Amino acid sequence: MENLFCAELKSFNEGGSPSIEGGSLSSWREEILNFISQGKGFEVRYEGGEVKVSEAKGISKVSISLKEIKGVKKGKAKLPAKLKDLIVRLALRLVEAGKSFKVTFGQGDFILRFDLDRYVRVDSTSSSVVGFKSLEEDPINIIADILKEHSEVKILRPLK
Repeated sequence: MENLFCAELKSFNEGGSPSIEGGSLSSWREEILNFISQGKGFEVRYEGGEVKVSEAKGISKVSISLKEIKGVKKGKAKLPAKLKDLIVRLALRLVEAGKSFKVTFGQGDFILRFDLDRYVRVDSTSSSVVGFKSLEEDPINIIADILKEHSEVKILRPLK
């Protein structure tokens, strides 16, 4: 059976109108699928009641010239289809709940960030929830069931 990400991307590339959870694929869903297929991190926020999806931008505390970073190579993030499918499911659930978030990719894992100190790191074998006291806190409670289906969920509580 084809996974959700591959089915949606295939239909999108063929110019069709795929559906996710009963609704037709809207532009923000198309943008999320594009970012995932390209291995680029993305950010979801809300402006005037509309969902806005953009490429994830990092926070830099220092300025670095192009001359200083010349020769530094960044490998393209390659995620297994299972994790791509999981990102789609998590993103859809969070957008439906009206929550802002950012997704960044690593080699074989991804981080779903709500703010600087609260995020979820997910790889093929586990999920680590950072900065929450329990899975009942908002917004982690919205996606906790999906994370539990995927793998073991570890809670790394904040220091006092």
